[in-house]
Amino acid sequence: MGDIQIAKLDVIVIVIYFVGIVGIGLWAGMKRKSHADSDSYFRAGGTLTWPIIGMALFSTNISTIHMVGFAGEGYRTGLTYGNFEWMAPFLLIVLALFFAPFYLKSRIATLPDFLEKRYCNVCRNWLAGLSIVSAVFIHIGFTLYTGALVINTLFGIPIMASIIAAAVLTGIYTVIGGLLAVVVTGALQTIILLTGSIILTVIAYTKIGGWDGLTQFVEPAKLTILRPSSDPANLPWYSVFLGYPVIGLWYWCADQTIVQRVLGAKDANHARTGPLFAGFLKVLPVFIFFMPGLIYLALVNRGDFPPLGSPDECFALAIQNLLPPGVTGIMAAALLAALMSTVAGALNSIATLVSYDLYKQWKPQTSDRKLIWVGQIATVVCMVIAIVWSKYIGRFSSVYQGCVDLICYVAPPITTVFLFGVFWKRASNKAAIWTMALGSLMGLAVFVIDWNDYFNWSVPGLLAGFYLFCACSVIMVVGSLIQPHKHTEESIKLVWENPLAALKETGWPGLANYKFLSVALFVTMVVCYVSFLNPKAMPAPDAGVTHAGLTRTVYNDQVSVTNEEGVKTDQIVRNLHQLLFASNDVTRLESSIVENLDTSEGLEPNRVYEYQGYFEVTREGLHQFEVVSSQKLDVRLNSVTLSLYDMTSGTDKDTKLDRTYIAQIHLKQGKHAFATYYYPSVPWKLFALKDALGNDNEKEIERKAAWETQPRVFKIGTIAPEQSDVTAIPANALSHTQ
Repeated sequence: MGDIQIAKLDVIVIVIYFVGIVGIGLWAGMKRKSHADSDSYFRAGGTLTWPIIGMALFSTNISTIHMVGFAGEGYRTGLTYGNFEWMAPFLLIVLALFFAPFYLKSRIATLPDFLEKRYCNVCRNWLAGLSIVSAVFIHIGFTLYTGALVINTLFGIPIMASIIAAAVLTGIYTVIGGLLAVVVTGALQTIILLTGSIILTVIAYTKIGGWDGLTQFVEPAKLTILRPSSDPANLPWYSVFLGYPVIGLWYWCADQTIVQRVLGAKDANHARTGPLFAGFLKVLPVFIFFMPGLIYLALVNRGDFPPLGSPDECFALAIQNLLPPGVTGIMAAALLAALMSTVAGALNSIATLVSYDLYKQWKPQTSDRKLIWVGQIATVVCMVIAIVWSKYIGRFSSVYQGCVDLICYVAPPITTVFLFGVFWKRASNKAAIWTMALGSLMGLAVFVIDWNDYFNWSVPGLLAGFYLFCACSVIMVVGSLIQPHKHTEESIKLVWENPLAALKETGWPGLANYKFLSVALFVTMVVCYVSFLNPKAMPAPDAGVTHAGLTRTVYNDQVSVTNEEGVKTDQIVRNLHQLLFASNDVTRLESSIVENLDTSEGLEPNRVYEYQGYFEVTREGLHQFEVVSSQKLDVRLNSVTLSLYDMTSGTDKDTKLDRTYIAQIHLKQGKHAFATYYYPSVPWKLFALKDALGNDNEKEIERKAAWETQPRVFKIGTIAPEQSDVTAIPANALSHTQ
């Protein structure tokens, strides 16, 4: 994939963005210095209004992880991962109704401070340390890397140079301006982010021909928000409703990086209305972040563009292939806005945590000026750590999925402690300590240990988070009953008498009332879900549904796809991609290649060899490969089937495949259809070839591809005679032998 040429107009747009955003951040910092106290620096002096809070919450949440990952998931799985966006408003309602009033009432600067007032100092210190680590390694590290990756793809700027430049520019106005600079720039960045994303979506939507064009070239299931348990995306509907509230309650109601905007609110009404405004904004990402990826898939299936080497390339390629000069600069500015707003928010929360929850605990008499200085030093140090850590994130195969899995194992104990602390008077400090300690250890064990290796057992991340929450809840309840809590006059005020007590406060009159807005947001989200909940879009396995005008043709021998005269190889590749995505019975992802070989390589023609199939399992953010079948395939006609070790976007000790595309293959109940597409000049490793006739010649073969411009011959191999409805063959593109 070649780098795009940077147009002068794009450069001008990006420069204007950098100068403007840093200038506004510094202006906010100068304004803050007229009130040079720690409350102004860390909480913006309690002056934030609901529009600023709502847009800052949105911009801090939507990082480059989301922009890159959501487009990739839209390409790979459709809208199903949009649940992470559309479930968020329900948790923002919880924040507005139940948590925000307590946070404002207790006049806390940090969430660990809240835990100390509700439980004890041990809980405070534990959460402070965990929050700092998560801010550095999740919010900042992942965000810097994904943003730099796209900038590298678009403009050829080295990844580390992009990381350092973005970190330094963000750090300048964050260190100087504090929370006020963060939220003011965050509000502006929200506008830029939404503008750029909407432009990309509209252009892509127009190019595919609107809704009719989109539905013609993608499976109906990809347009469904909730999926059954058999869906290949591995995100069934029940895991969404059970698991997301666990991680969502931590993220939206108990994560310092997010909630700090609420802590700076002018009053309780602003603290409640701000999150509700952010909830309405969260309706948009499914349409402006996921939909471009889904549309790009439709364009690939239509033959406009070649298949992607990795879904994570979708966002950058959509910008590169769809946007004109100038607009590309706007989209790059939107990407930088997502990066800088998230990093700035995390840095400010780190400064607050270190100053209030660590340093001031050690030296209670520290002056405001000294606290600000400590926070600024902490900001710089943690930024350097995040830059170093970001170098290693490239080892993850899916940055977004790795981030989600990590949160699923970190969140449950924190969610449990906050939830029981606010709604159950008997929740005790001793039980909270045990819950956070044992819950964190259990989460670490589930995350680090591959249980499938030992017990043939694995659980998707969201369900694992739910099970961990259940275990933590048991610890919390049993511990509180055994060792009851002794409430202070302050702590008893931080528990609701009953859930309905949260609705007794009157709030603003009319349509701005938080009760009305909460109901309106709830109804809006229900309508969104119902609109994209279509049972007809969930075909049963082997349903034989035809997509994109492709027809199913049964062959009883072998089908060859060759680059015959008059047929372009790249068109064959596109048709193959359409063919594979038209399948409805995909249960495995398999990496394989069928190519012509001669006897000089030790693989004789007209023999039967054993084929070992491998499929890719994404766990802990890493590529893993397991043998799922061992089939004897007839490889007559001078061809042989070889398995290919796919390390797309990853490395092992022997080889690295960089931007390699391996087609999705279906392998179910004896059906076999193999094809591959790969970029030229790619090193690859062939292995586990065994003579099935008993000859002892198992060997590994390593060589480098040497194609300068064209791939080799493509074949779809060995269709079992007894099978029917095996695959779809575009009649005008493939030659075959019956």
